[in-house]
Amino acid sequence: MWLLGFVLYTTGYMTWLKSLGIEEVQDSVKLLQTTQDPLTLSLMAIAAVLAAPLCEEIVFRGYLYPAAKKFAGRWVAGACSALVFAAAHNSLAPLLPLFYFGCLLVIAYELTGSLWAPIAMHFCFNTATVVITAAARVYDFPLTPGP
Repeated sequence: MWLLGFVLYTTGYMTWLKSLGIEEVQDSVKLLQTTQDPLTLSLMAIAAVLAAPLCEEIVFRGYLYPAAKKFAGRWVAGACSALVFAAAHNSLAPLLPLFYFGCLLVIAYELTGSLWAPIAMHFCFNTATVVITAAARVYDFPLTPGP
């Protein structure tokens, strides 16, 4: 995911979004990056690391994908559930990376036949993102390259 983000950044995707007036960072991520309230920070971290992977995977891979697969087949259902997953994050900037991540989560679900695989992947990705965000706050380094 971070490699995809790097490729998108270096190809001008973020600059293009910025030129369209689209916010580069999700509101929830911005709150995690900037809040000074320890309670808010703790609750946001818990929501991102535990609640989001569990709840989102139950909805998108546990319910939406299998229901859509009955009517449209694996490929269409996978793409549709990944698109709804990306759109549910309510931000245009990460729409493409989240769609890609949603597709990877569908593949993990299909390969294992278990909802625990995409839950674990989602948990690991969100945990790493929260840890990197926390490290950036503590050590005061920018999360985006540039001036």
